[in-house]
Amino acid sequence: FPWRTPDSHPTRTPVDFPAHSSIVGRMIGILRMFVFIVLALTAHAREYKLYAALNEDLPVELSDGAKWMMDKGDVFPVLMYKDSQAKIVLQLAGANFTTDTKRVRILEQREVPAGLVIYRKNVESYVKSISEKWKAAYEPKKPEPPAPKK
Repeated sequence: FPWRTPDSHPTRTPVDFPAHSSIVGRMIGILRMFVFIVLALTAHAREYKLYAALNEDLPVELSDGAKWMMDKGDVFPVLMYKDSQAKIVLQLAGANFTTDTKRVRILEQREVPAGLVIYRKNVESYVKSISEKWKAAYEPKKPEPPAPKK
């Protein structure tokens, strides 16, 4: 304020709070232990994913509009259940499809490695067919040779 001068305020001296610094030190120590425990627990966490195998041959329409014939025994990751678990949404690469839950069987954990081999083959076929469609759609067409003169 303009009517006060710097000399009108009493001088302030720093005050040491030894009890305060020990509490803060303990809190920092507890926080460090908490962070360490959380990091240790999450380091061993695994992703849990369900995989389903088809019980029968099944024609499906994928979310990208492609129509495929899936074979009995094909394996796919489960995205979600729908309609009170009457339907199941399965994934193939970036696309998905829905089918009745009774048409699939959820794999046990010991079956997953073998199922992943099957799934990877399906993904490879799917990606290859999509790339061929893209190439065919965007490749410049070669001009047809002129008709022979008669």
